[in-house]
Order: sequence, then structure tokens, then C-alpha cells
Amino acid sequence: MNPRRAAYEVLTGLERGPHLETLLGRALASAPARERAFATSLIFGVLRNRLYLDHLLAACLDRPLHKLDPPVVAVLRLGAAELACMSTPDFAAVSAAVELAQATPARRGQTLINAVLRKLARGWRDVPLPAVEADPAAHLAVRFSHPLWLVQELLAQWPAEFVQAWLAANQAPSPLTLRANTLKTTRDDLAARLAGSAESVAPHHLTPEGLVLRGATAPAAELPGFKEGLFQVQDAAAQAVSHLLGLRPGLAVADLCAGAGGKAGHLVALLGGGPGLVAVEPSPGRVRALRDNLNRLGVEGARIRQADALTLTGLGPFDRVLVDAPCSALGVAGRRPDVRWRRAPQDPPRLAALQLALCTRAADLLAPGGALLYCTCTVTRAENAGVAAALLAARPELRLEWPQDLAAPLGACIGPDGFFRSFPHQQQSDAFFAARLVRKFRKT
Repeated sequence: MNPRRAAYEVLTGLERGPHLETLLGRALASAPARERAFATSLIFGVLRNRLYLDHLLAACLDRPLHKLDPPVVAVLRLGAAELACMSTPDFAAVSAAVELAQATPARRGQTLINAVLRKLARGWRDVPLPAVEADPAAHLAVRFSHPLWLVQELLAQWPAEFVQAWLAANQAPSPLTLRANTLKTTRDDLAARLAGSAESVAPHHLTPEGLVLRGATAPAAELPGFKEGLFQVQDAAAQAVSHLLGLRPGLAVADLCAGAGGKAGHLVALLGGGPGLVAVEPSPGRVRALRDNLNRLGVEGARIRQADALTLTGLGPFDRVLVDAPCSALGVAGRRPDVRWRRAPQDPPRLAALQLALCTRAADLLAPGGALLYCTCTVTRAENAGVAAALLAARPELRLEWPQDLAAPLGACIGPDGFFRSFPHQQQSDAFFAARLVRKFRKT
């Protein structure tokens, strides 16, 4: 396998729509470990630094980058990443990019690619960033390669120093975070089982099931215990969500956006392993993945409904309802840097309308005294606080309330406005938002 060609295929494939995980699986699944590691470094190097690389390339071009053919842009970004972000010698990076162009649809631009990358090799260190004094948002956007509109959204909510720390954390490679499946093992036993499969295995402070692996020797699906269902790959903030519901055995619980079942398996474990969960998912493919995942984890008794939660009938009332809502996913932009370039400013308002509809339906399914947890893995005001505020205004029987026995690390994430938020630079996790809304008992 040619790792540069594989990286090119993934990057150009992203422009056509498939998710990064799908493309990585197709391109790298059978690759030898060394080539797979290099290709992955190239792909993530471009995705994590794309705006900065484009800034460097623009200084070496006599036309806007977007005027070039997409295959030429992909090769230029790969070459620039090797020059500015990796340890490849200059001559080798330029030569490899030209060879890649010759083997791909970028061949018509190989002369330009050669000239631009040679110029970049001589002077990329001298290309200035946008001046922080003149335009702080543009400076941060280019320096940390996040879309300008997203940086502006963050700066409207938090101080510049806070935003900078957040963006910097997103630029670091994310470690592998697992959730010990307490239906089958404990965190300590799982850590011992995995001790020889990573450079380090350590508890995550945010949840009692979380483990952080650095320098894993194999992909998660090939680690000891995966096939036996001893763990789920899951970010610590995603694990926290299930704890925020306030579960105990015997409760009736609905997961209205179950997806492939990462949180559904956790909910059942917190319910003590018995029946009580209804997992709802409209996609047939995800329902198959959900069943397979719950079977692997040893989950029994959960009821799976292939249905759209907005039109779901014949269920409820429930003591707890989880709405892990479809969102812009900008809170996972560190672990999934492709998300930065998939979203546009018009996406959050559109998704917020869907989220509000789902939460309104979830409120209809609540028993008196029951709790609805609305959560996202994003950071925009339209989706998060905006949706929660709209729901509270429309449904006066709901109130914002958290479990009294909430663990201290989770309680520390609840801000002055009463909402839960996690941050990559503080919790070493994805950026999540959550609001727990309890339905009041009617006065008699």
C-alpha cells in the first residue's frame, strides 16, 4: 500500500460525503501497521491543520486556492502538511507530492504543485499569521485551524484565553477512551487486562468506568476483551451523559436517538442489567449495529424499536428519557477534525429546530416526576442553551434539576446557568452540553 495515495483517497473521498471512519476503514483496514500509521498521520495532519496549510499555500499561489481542481488542492495540502507539520525532509516531501500527482487526477497540475511546494519549502516559516490585535478571531482560526465562523461563535460565549486553550487542546491527538462494561467486568480488572496493550492505561477522572489508553498497540476492535464485550469505545463526556440521568434499577427508560448503542449499553448497566430500556432508532443500518453491539456487551432485556421518535406511538410513560440529539457535532472537532470542514453557519439553527421537536416529544413521554436529559456534542448557542430555553418556555411543567447525589467531577461541569458542559482542555474529553429537565407533579 502507498500511504500517500491512501491519504489522498481518503481526503478526496471526504469531499464526496462519506464519514471519515468509513473511508479510513476502506483505505487502511488491510494495510500493514507502519503504512497505516503514516497514512493516518498524513490524513489527520491535513484535517487538523487545514486552514493553516491553506494560509501557507495562499502565500505561494497567484490565484485563490478554491480556483484549483480539488485533486490538486488535496495533493498540495498533503505536501504542505509534510513540510510544515511532519518531519519529512523538504526534498522528499516535494518529490513525493509530485509522484502522487502523477498517479492521480492531479497529474494535470503537477508542474504547479512542484513550483508551489518548492516555494513553500523555502519560506513557510516566514508566512505571518493574521494579526491578533487587528482580528483576534481570524488569528485564532488560522493558528488553530478551525472555521472562522466557529471561532467567532466561541468568542461570543467565552474569553479569548479560554477559547485559545480549547482550540489548542483540539489540535493534540486524542487518546483512546474506553468505558468498562460493568455488566461483565470492573474498571480495575479491565485496566489489568489491557496493561500490555498500550504504553499507559489510566482511569479517567470524569466517570467511574472510564479508562484512557495512550499508545495502544492495536485498533480498539483488536484489543483484548473487545470481542468478549468487556468495554465500549466511548469518550468520557459521552459516558457522563448516562450518569446525569440519575438512574437506578426498576426505572422505565427510553433512549430516543439510540444510534449504534454506545449510551444504550451504559444505561442498561446503570439500571443493573435488567429490563427497563427502550432504544429507538430510525435507521435500519444503525438498528443492526445497535443489536450487534448490545449482544456483544451482554445486554439482555432491552427493547429495540426501529422508528422515528417524532412519530413514535404506543410507548410510555417513562421515568427517564434520553435525547442524545442529532447535532452539528462541533464538540468532537478534536477527535474528529473532519467535522470542522463539514459544517456551515446555517447548520446549527436547522438542527436546533429538530432538537426542539425531539425534546418536545420526549416531554410528552415523561411520567410525573420523570426526567428528560437533552444532550449534544456541540457548542453553539442555537442548539444548546437556545433549545433548552425554548423548551422550558414552552413547557412550564418542566424545571431544570440535577440528581442530588451527582458525583463531584460531574457537578463541577454545571455552570452558573445550570447547564452541564464539558471542555477538551478542562475535562480531557469532547465538548458536551446537557440539560436535565424534570416534569413536576401536579398539585392536587
